[in-house]
Amino acid sequence: FLIGLELDPDKLRTSKRQSIVFGLFTFSFPFLLGIIASKYLLKQDLSSSLFVALMFSSHTLVAYPVVRKLGVTGDLAVLTAIGGTIITDTLVLVLLSFLVQGNTGLPFPAHLVRTILPFGVYLLVIFYGYPRIARWFFANVKRDRPVHFLFLMLMVSISSVMAILIGFEAIIGAFVAGMALSRSVPRNSLLMHHVDFVGNILFIPVFLIGTGLLINIRVLFTEPALWLTFLFLFLGAMAGKWLAAYFTQKSMGMSLNQRNLLFGLSGSRAAAAIAVMLLGFERNLIDEHLLDATVLIILGSCLAGSFLTDRYGKRMVLTGMLETEAKLTDIILVPISNPSHMAQLVTLALKLQDRMSPGPVYLLSIVQDDKNTRENITRIRSVLEANVSEFNDLNESVKVITRVDMNVSGGILRTAKEYLVSDIIIGWGGRTSTTRKIFGSVFDQLYNGGKTMYVCNLTEPPEDTEKMVILIPSNLEYEISYSLIVERISRLPVKSGGTVEIHAPHAKIPDALRFSQSRKRNIKILHRPMAPNADVSLTAASKKMHVIILPRKQTVSYHAGYAVSIRRQILSIEQGSFILIVPGFEY
Repeated sequence: FLIGLELDPDKLRTSKRQSIVFGLFTFSFPFLLGIIASKYLLKQDLSSSLFVALMFSSHTLVAYPVVRKLGVTGDLAVLTAIGGTIITDTLVLVLLSFLVQGNTGLPFPAHLVRTILPFGVYLLVIFYGYPRIARWFFANVKRDRPVHFLFLMLMVSISSVMAILIGFEAIIGAFVAGMALSRSVPRNSLLMHHVDFVGNILFIPVFLIGTGLLINIRVLFTEPALWLTFLFLFLGAMAGKWLAAYFTQKSMGMSLNQRNLLFGLSGSRAAAAIAVMLLGFERNLIDEHLLDATVLIILGSCLAGSFLTDRYGKRMVLTGMLETEAKLTDIILVPISNPSHMAQLVTLALKLQDRMSPGPVYLLSIVQDDKNTRENITRIRSVLEANVSEFNDLNESVKVITRVDMNVSGGILRTAKEYLVSDIIIGWGGRTSTTRKIFGSVFDQLYNGGKTMYVCNLTEPPEDTEKMVILIPSNLEYEISYSLIVERISRLPVKSGGTVEIHAPHAKIPDALRFSQSRKRNIKILHRPMAPNADVSLTAASKKMHVIILPRKQTVSYHAGYAVSIRRQILSIEQGSFILIVPGFEY
């Protein structure tokens, strides 16, 4: 159901021809190689070979979060991979149902007609009826979220039972229900969050635990033949997906990097692969040997797919083969935990925001849900509004938002999505306690999100800054948020006669900052070349401001050595002023 719900059929329209070609290739080539590898190399019977072939043909977009962080989700190769996934997974699941029905005693043509006709009627009922029923239900039952979730579970159950009644597997019903309801459940809605939470926290772990209990760990160490089986199947599975990407590239005129990105995205096996082999194992159509090898294939293919996607996705960005997505908003959100400390953060936010921006700076306070919630909301809101009145002279440049949420970081991220926020400004939380090390601080949890963050530790007013030290990692100019970050840094105040010292790998970014600082006289801008993994020494001092860029993992400007150095030294400059900037990839 989750696979069907997340695979938006509308994506198929943007790359319709490429998706159909790739979908057929990515099903056919692995299917043929699966039969050859299983029947002729491993000497399996036809039934086992067909299950292995279906496992070869399936794939899951495990590496999709990688391309999302790199900002290449709009590239033709990614859209083709999404559309091809819909086609190949549908073919795999439909043929799987044919395979597990067994021998009905009818000639094959009659059996085919008897199966296809009810299945066609079933698809018509689900794809025509489900969106209309869902639209009516959500329009008339607006606020009861538990009922919304139970409604989805009911629709999944009905679809699965209908699939069983016509002779197919329940997994087909869940998949078709997900595709039919994908337009009715917005990706960023709380309902989708609930479905994703229950699926990933409850059902999928239970499924994987149940599968893991079927695996005989001893054979990994006692039977060398298992590793040979794994090697044959793994190489065959990856070769089939590579051939599909290769012929798609040649027929659709894609580049070499797009081909490799397509291969990386489609190379991973996960839920669909284990479901195929588990059904065969439960019906005694495949042996335990093949099921154990499948688990190893899933592990190896997910690692290889993620590595290839990261490598060639970054290469596409660095070679300028695609245009980064345009920024849609210029809106700043400032979460406040202590109203008495808000003045500096709000002042800084107003300085960083473009004066021509139509949106205000949003001031957010998260209130935990308890018996005094109403009183707390009223009290905190009145305090915040009293403190922001000095900033709203002739226009409403600052607006106050109060939210009820059990988790501070979750409430911040949900508010940012709702108000189309581009940047979040928060105060530095100080040293990490034992509890925060285990569960993660607010910074760590926001770091796992996708918004640009400005983490501020202001021991002195920014206007008193006489020396500003800016640390910029290589490849920052390829980040989606690069332009806005440079604009915001250029608005930071430096006293006349002060110095801006920029540590960057080349002069491109310092030149951009020099141009934007040209209005300020007597400000000396120095460029200090810095290698990608250079360890720059940070020291706190009076009238000194550090501006440090710390990219997220798997983004194009992330460098492990640089990130480790910054995280190690950041505690040494807590006595001074600094702004830690985390580039975003989501708007």
